[in-house]
Amino acid sequence: MRVYEIAEKLGVTNKEVLGVLHGCGEIVSGHMSSLTDEQEALVRSELQKRGDAIGKKSTAVAHRKKGGEKRSEKPPFIIRPMTVAAFADYLGVPSGGVILTLLRQGVVSTKNQALSKDVVASLAKHYELVVAKKSAAEKEAVLGEAISPQEGSDSRLPVVVVVGHVDHGKTTLLDFIRKTRAVSKEKGGITQHIGAYEAKTDHGHIVFLDTPGHEAFSRIRARGVGVADLVVLVVAADDGIMPQTVEAIKYAKDAKVPIVVAINKIDRAEASKIEIIKRELAQYDLLPEEWGGDIVCVPVSAKTGEGVDHLLEIIALQAELLELKADDSRQAQGYVLESRLEKGRGAVATVIGRHGVLRVGDLFVCGKVFGKVSSLVSSSGERVDSVGPSIPAVVAGFSAVPEVGTLFEVVSSEGLRQAKDFASLSGKASSDCRQAGTEEELVLIVKTDTNSTKEALLESINKLISKDKERCVNIVQASVGAINESDILLASGTGATILGLHVKADQNVSILARKKNVSILLSEIIYKLLEELEILFDRRKKVKLIKKKIGEAVVRKVFDIKGSGVIAGVYVKDGIFTGNGEVVAFRRGKRLGGGKIQSLQRDRKIVKEVHKGFECAFLISDFTDWQVDDTVECVIEVPEK
Repeated sequence: MRVYEIAEKLGVTNKEVLGVLHGCGEIVSGHMSSLTDEQEALVRSELQKRGDAIGKKSTAVAHRKKGGEKRSEKPPFIIRPMTVAAFADYLGVPSGGVILTLLRQGVVSTKNQALSKDVVASLAKHYELVVAKKSAAEKEAVLGEAISPQEGSDSRLPVVVVVGHVDHGKTTLLDFIRKTRAVSKEKGGITQHIGAYEAKTDHGHIVFLDTPGHEAFSRIRARGVGVADLVVLVVAADDGIMPQTVEAIKYAKDAKVPIVVAINKIDRAEASKIEIIKRELAQYDLLPEEWGGDIVCVPVSAKTGEGVDHLLEIIALQAELLELKADDSRQAQGYVLESRLEKGRGAVATVIGRHGVLRVGDLFVCGKVFGKVSSLVSSSGERVDSVGPSIPAVVAGFSAVPEVGTLFEVVSSEGLRQAKDFASLSGKASSDCRQAGTEEELVLIVKTDTNSTKEALLESINKLISKDKERCVNIVQASVGAINESDILLASGTGATILGLHVKADQNVSILARKKNVSILLSEIIYKLLEELEILFDRRKKVKLIKKKIGEAVVRKVFDIKGSGVIAGVYVKDGIFTGNGEVVAFRRGKRLGGGKIQSLQRDRKIVKEVHKGFECAFLISDFTDWQVDDTVECVIEVPEK
């Protein structure tokens, strides 16, 4: 029997069972640990000895399970619709135990979910309760109270962030859980935004956050971990621990968020690979439970679904241990996960709540912006009137696009007025606009679909700059939304190139860009846009020139022409002499001087070049001391390879 199973059987929490074991010197890592017969007997004995409230509840439930006396201290139980929490309160046991019992009966439920009369009757029979007979009128009197949501409920859904290296199957795993095709919508097969989804599973409702694995989106991953209750670290069995895996581990440890490891793609790897990954995890202080640690590793296949149900069970059990709470009586409060401009709705943001219930019409403040909730759209795309804690929703009604990661708070009309006054004193929100730079700088205007994408692109550009000291960039503006005519005019005035990620330019904007000779680089995939930027850097890079000898000649005659200067008549022995080249004079191997050719003639005609075997004459201003038999070399400047 595992820890969580005996806890459910005795009607106590996992923490209480673990506390008993640890207090008796037993080394047990977590709720998934298997107990020996001796340890199981020890738990039962200690709980009975203690005689505290928990022990009394546990003993009563245990006696009842064994067919002992019914709970005489309780009034007879009335069969009626009620919530799981209400039924658990009557029994005096944690809601998690009742939820697990329902799961074994094939009923999926949450703590505040209303149960039908038939389901309640089944539970009463399972727990051997004394059932009272009640009149129809009395039943009707309590019906409304039983199925109404409890005010001030302190429970909330778990928020689980899925992290890991690019292409390790994070979105495919969520795709299987949510029974959608989100992965097919991702550009280039990679997730480039943070996604928040409420998923209905056989183990209760769970909110999942999907994060991008590409290295450019590190801040998005860190933000996802920061708002989550639990981290699911996805590691591909055929690939192992990779750079973004290590980064995700660090973020989770820094945020002190529990980790569950999903070893994915077991359908494509040998069984031995799983043990190799466990050894790799141990190197980063993630010791699997079967090795005496507290990290649960679940082998899964996001493609076939193998092991996914077990992973969901582990997530539900971990969430129960966390005892997640929220204060529904408070004003709604949460965090902005993503923000963007949306046609027809203006500035919108994906918000995930921590406390309170957010409703259409609520006034709010979010960093430097504010507004009134004009609409709420659930993760399934449906319009709703309200959302509670942990439930992600797209909120419309912002005065401007809010910064990602900022706190979202519902306020009174007075609070909104103060926010507006502060905004007017502070001036308009900054658009990250700077003055145009020097000729050596690459001037850019950055346009993206969301704030987090803008953040990732700007960070990636900074990394490109840091690779080469000669690279200099001036970003005159970085903003969210489609490319518009104002962007084109700004680019024309500053000489900027427009970089667009996940955005478009309509026909009128494209025509104006051609008229103004403005370059626009667009892409749906961040690394392809960065490759284009690398090409721009290379084109603008200062080319180092070196002098290269292209011809050699010998002086045969010297002409001193009054009013013109001293002219050297030469015979080209090798290579070529060009009119735009320079010459260097040597006498008996010693360099004398030289200069730029001002005029190159052959047969008294000005020419561009003279080849080997022909005679020519030239004039230079910086050297006149020519003598017959002097050696002359022609050189030109060429780019260094």
